[in-house]
Amino acid sequence: MSTPNPVPPPSYYRPRPRSIFGPLVLITLGVIFLLRTTGVIPGQSLRLWFAHYWPLLLILWGVAKLAEYIWARSHGEPTPHMGGGSIVFLVFFILIATGFSRTADWNWGNMGNDWNWGPGWDWGNHYDYTDNFSQPITAGDQVKILCNQGDISVTASDDNQAHAVVHKTLRSDSQNNANNLNESTHPKFTQQGGIWLLDLTGGDYEKGRFNIDLQLPRKIALSLSTRRGNLNISQRDGNVDLSTDNGNATVAEVKGSANVHVRGDVTVKNVTGNVQIEGTIDDGTVSDINGTLDFNAGYNGNVQISHVSQHLHFKSVRTDLQLAKLDGELEMGDGDLRASSVTGPVRLNTRSNEVHLDDISGDVEVDNRNGVVELKPKAPLGAIDISNVHSGIELTLPEEASFQLDAQSTSGQIEVNDFSLNVDNSGRDATARGTVGRGGPNIRLRADRGTIQIRKD
Repeated sequence: MSTPNPVPPPSYYRPRPRSIFGPLVLITLGVIFLLRTTGVIPGQSLRLWFAHYWPLLLILWGVAKLAEYIWARSHGEPTPHMGGGSIVFLVFFILIATGFSRTADWNWGNMGNDWNWGPGWDWGNHYDYTDNFSQPITAGDQVKILCNQGDISVTASDDNQAHAVVHKTLRSDSQNNANNLNESTHPKFTQQGGIWLLDLTGGDYEKGRFNIDLQLPRKIALSLSTRRGNLNISQRDGNVDLSTDNGNATVAEVKGSANVHVRGDVTVKNVTGNVQIEGTIDDGTVSDINGTLDFNAGYNGNVQISHVSQHLHFKSVRTDLQLAKLDGELEMGDGDLRASSVTGPVRLNTRSNEVHLDDISGDVEVDNRNGVVELKPKAPLGAIDISNVHSGIELTLPEEASFQLDAQSTSGQIEVNDFSLNVDNSGRDATARGTVGRGGPNIRLRADRGTIQIRKD
């Protein structure tokens, strides 16, 4: 009796394993978006980083694929494949990233203004007109100008009149209808109690853009508001109030106070009174302020502040800075904060910034994360209190300084070369304590996973 041939076990299909790169991309994007929405990474910094360094993502992708291939070959497993979806994603990613690189320096915030785009703007025919008018303004406490779309520029007049030139760009389906729109949009000032009002909103004013060049008596207080457009004010003796939802603002030579709300670039200089800035700033320049400065705005680019005679308060998503007086300059942008010739008390709470404070007098208190803190105070010393996490502290003191030191670095080192102090780097927490000279103000330094360096100037 013959023995039947054994039946081989059924074969089965072993699918190729999925690549781990997809989940890694999702995790990375999630972390980046979380850091962006919580303000740890400014939007402008993220855009600039991506525009310049996006090829690193391709390198990481290639490294991940190579590591998967080597692992699969060494374990006798099928190598992860790259499907059609991955190829399509790669092509679109390269195209989009290249576009980011080519347009990194474009000013997107003002492109709509330059091309006369705005909410509700269509692609019909555009017709240009110009209005000129003069009007006596002999009484009233304030001039108020409201505009839907348009730039407003105000300088001083030599008499008690308002002199205006209005440049209109009207959109219509025909020349005849445009002419009718022009006739219905001849703006004039109307007096409402103590306010002279020039209103270019509502009705037919919604169907065009109105750029205004205006001369007004110097001493009248001024309020300007536009939804989309740039604001420019100079040569004013009264208070000024500016607001633009999408545009730049410039204030110069104002003997009163200035209140600016802007979403774009801001420039404020030569103001006798107090200055308040709010909104979202791309680039900002503020100089020669005889009063106080309250800068409460997020910023995407660079901010430069100089010569503020009284109290300065700067507040953004990740920085809160207060100081008594600024004789020098303060610069912020791209993860860097620098100030020179500052009078304290100085209070700084920030994160993810490299902090450099030079020529500082008075008490100083700094709390930072993820960025070195470098401080160079001048004599006579005030009290100094610095805490830094995930980075170090560099303190340069005057040659004849007298003080009492209490320094501690967790998982770091303390370097003191020029002063006779008791330094202990033997344990997990390095310490340095002691009195220098006649003693004097307390210097307290705390670093977590960073080196503390103390030296003479």
